[in-house]
Amino acid sequence: MTDQPSAPTRRRHASGEATRTLLLETAEQLFARRGVDGVSIREIQLAAGQSNASVVAYHFGSMTGLVRALIDYRRPPMEAERDAAIAVLEAAVAERPSGQATAVELVRMVVDPMISSMERGELYVAFLARLSEDPEARSSYWPAEVDANMTSEVTERLVDAVLRNLPVRARRARSHQFFTSVLHVLADHARNGLPISPARLSSYVDGWAGMLTAPISPETAALLEA
Repeated sequence: MTDQPSAPTRRRHASGEATRTLLLETAEQLFARRGVDGVSIREIQLAAGQSNASVVAYHFGSMTGLVRALIDYRRPPMEAERDAAIAVLEAAVAERPSGQATAVELVRMVVDPMISSMERGELYVAFLARLSEDPEARSSYWPAEVDANMTSEVTERLVDAVLRNLPVRARRARSHQFFTSVLHVLADHARNGLPISPARLSSYVDGWAGMLTAPISPETAALLEA
């Protein structure tokens, strides 16, 4: 028969998990506003109301460990929602004579998991925006084995399908412009606690779809050819 942990042991474990979660969510709040390199371990400890100066090191080992734990903590629900949306969209696209997704469908697939995170009261989107502003910090802290939520191979393939009529270089630039705009517009709402009404969100989606599919001007075409 397997020994069961005693009640005091279970209480200590639950208390440790609660402290760990508190530290992650406190760090997320601070990172979202000032970036990872703008926050110290000491500030996270104090903001979380912890008197033990070693509490962050105990749970995460280092700042890198904390940041990667935060990514592991927030990423799964967003990825699960995004992957489900991709599966539905790919199945729908396979049934169409055009074999193409619409720009609005693509935008919603990217945006909706981020909106869900924001509606749960998380500042993960704002944290990602701060991290994206500092390529050096991103390369230091983002786990090498983990795809960024918005740049998975499948998502990029769908972007390419929507933009298939654009030159490759323009397609890459438009994709970067789109992802960056989505991340920072939504991050601004999250940081400032600004709710996004259905009408405002629909307007944003229309704008992002237009950004993706806007025609190439003669000037741009000439520069690309050159």
